[in-house]
Amino acid sequence: MILYHYSVDSYKKGERLINDYKKQYRFAEPFILALQKSEECFWSTFFSAMSFSRELCALGLRKHENYIKDAVEGIFEYIRISEYASSSVSRIGCVYYCETKEEAIKYLKDDCIDNGDFTVDQVRLLEAEVEDSSIYRYDQAMFNEASELMEKSRDLEKVKELARKYYSGEWSDKPLIEILADGENRIIRDIPIE
Repeated sequence: MILYHYSVDSYKKGERLINDYKKQYRFAEPFILALQKSEECFWSTFFSAMSFSRELCALGLRKHENYIKDAVEGIFEYIRISEYASSSVSRIGCVYYCETKEEAIKYLKDDCIDNGDFTVDQVRLLEAEVEDSSIYRYDQAMFNEASELMEKSRDLEKVKELARKYYSGEWSDKPLIEILADGENRIIRDIPIE
């Protein structure tokens, strides 16, 4: 299947994209391990990550405090491993794709350029052929809602429930479909961004 991928750092050159190129798993792993121990261990890890993330930002070593996203990724991965391992793909062990070039450009602008984090020259847009059997479609709106819940109310059980809905294939009233794949892929072309 032909899909589109945008990147600021997951592709430098070569014939394929590498799953978890940025090694995001390492940021979620402490939360996964903590949940395997206990909820109390999770919260201890969460607040330690909050402190550390804020210190990195204060020192200018990180642009954003990512501890909430990392925690939610950890919760989602914990639920996936525990309950959906044979019927899903890991959000933190895959490549993200878009169905169309136009959709990829929209995401690229929203996620990378419009917020000032990157310039057009720093971003790549790629057309790729992806192994059909490795493609999964999920509703990113549920992940976004889980992130908001974690930030505002710190409701771990509701975040877990959203992870279950996400991996069971449910869609919200206003789905934001993301395509995840962890199988073989082949870069067809690098598309200039206008």
